[in-house]
Amino acid sequence: MRGLMASVYGSALGVLLPRGCAGCDRPDDVLCDDCCILFGRTLARPVPGTTTGLCYGCGEYEGAVRRAILSWKDHGDEECDGRFAGLFADLACRGDVARPGERVALVPAPSSAASMRTRGRWHMRDLAARTARLLSARGIDATCLPVLRSARLSSKSVETTSAAQRAERIRNSIVVVDAMACRRRELIIIDDIMTTGSTLRRCVAELNDAGGTVRAALTLGHVPERAASRLDGNAENLLAARE
Repeated sequence: MRGLMASVYGSALGVLLPRGCAGCDRPDDVLCDDCCILFGRTLARPVPGTTTGLCYGCGEYEGAVRRAILSWKDHGDEECDGRFAGLFADLACRGDVARPGERVALVPAPSSAASMRTRGRWHMRDLAARTARLLSARGIDATCLPVLRSARLSSKSVETTSAAQRAERIRNSIVVVDAMACRRRELIIIDDIMTTGSTLRRCVAELNDAGGTVRAALTLGHVPERAASRLDGNAENLLAARE
């Protein structure tokens, strides 16, 4: 009944306040064809520890791609879930990291407790679950495996300790909560954005240590490397603030 009421409410709201494309605000579209094209690339950046050595991205995190991701991630545009899941499924197949007849688990990148309270959900878990269902419909034995969590990391501790202590805290900032579920599993990490790659590298290391085999990572957007390089020197502080 609750789901039915939500659907009716959403339909009524759509009549009264027609939505626009999340990327360009074109009327009456969740993500228009032109913006979908911007998400249809196969970008690749290195991520050590994966069997492919790569993180694939749907598009450059700028312009309409950036606006669409932020609308979905930070402004509650959950209607984008279906479109983004389709983009991830297409990317996994284009990158040849998920093939028919194979068994693979999609591991969503963790969100902090604070961000989940703000958004009301773990947005990457929901997206990974939808992507897994789409891949299953293509003959791939795909499941969602939400085993990564963000550990508490205060910005004060990052700023006031030595470099060695900061590095140790960063290594412990992401943990696997169910190592048994990872063992001898083929894994693909799913995240929204790749900036410097530090978060993905930590996710890969934790999953490998738990006995899994990480094939690759997939993201909706790659921050252009010229911008990411400017942020890399401040990676520890970015980590502390990351949601």
